Amino acid sequence: MVSSRRGMNSAGRTVYQTGYQTGARRLRMATLFSLAIAFAAAAQGSTAGGAAARIDVSLDGETYRVRASAQLAADQRVVWDTLTDYEHLREFIPGVTRARVLARAGNQLSIEQVGVFSVFFIDLPVQVRLAVQHIPHTTVLARMEANPADAGEPTLRSFSGRYTLSTIRLGQRAGVRLDYDAQFELTRPLPALIGPLFGVAAVRRTMHAQFEAMLREIERRQALLDVAEERAE
Repeated sequence: MVSSRRGMNSAGRTVYQTGYQTGARRLRMATLFSLAIAFAAAAQGSTAGGAAARIDVSLDGETYRVRASAQLAADQRVVWDTLTDYEHLREFIPGVTRARVLARAGNQLSIEQVGVFSVFFIDLPVQVRLAVQHIPHTTVLARMEANPADAGEPTLRSFSGRYTLSTIRLGQRAGVRLDYDAQFELTRPLPALIGPLFGVAAVRRTMHAQFEAMLREIERRQALLDVAEERAE
């Protein structure tokens, strides 16, 4: 049995700090089935404004693999600036409570991100340091660095991700195809009642919410830019 300490956040959700088997036993199977069906349906073909997001999550052993893509009627610079606006991620990405640049040397950055990764009624706390490489306006590469010794047991055992921007034509204007590929492992597998049956659906729902939030922010910034350009003419 894995011991755990828990508390309640402002939304009344259980936040597990070192384990989550105890809370998992309290989940009812009927509720899990209904939620899993709803989560799987929500992840299919939802849109953020005009951009249709495609999300795929698979589980290979203990490694979750995420692939997401969308086509945006937005300037490449707007997409890039939104993706790399680390200090403001908490304002528009669900689950991110703090993000900050710890160090920067040209296109090499060290970033700390703090938040929660939600799986059904369980919020897994996440505090991760990322080594990030920018290939300006085309690619963002990230991989997990070692956390400080006093940070406690990490939720993630490993993480690596990549954003890729490709210019495309959308009707009469230029646009961007945004692709996201990532893979990660949890330090502790999801509880037996959740992981094998519903882990992929739950992760897909969370990743879908975060990716679409990024798309909405890109579209919001593009709309503001379009209005400003029209007024300047």
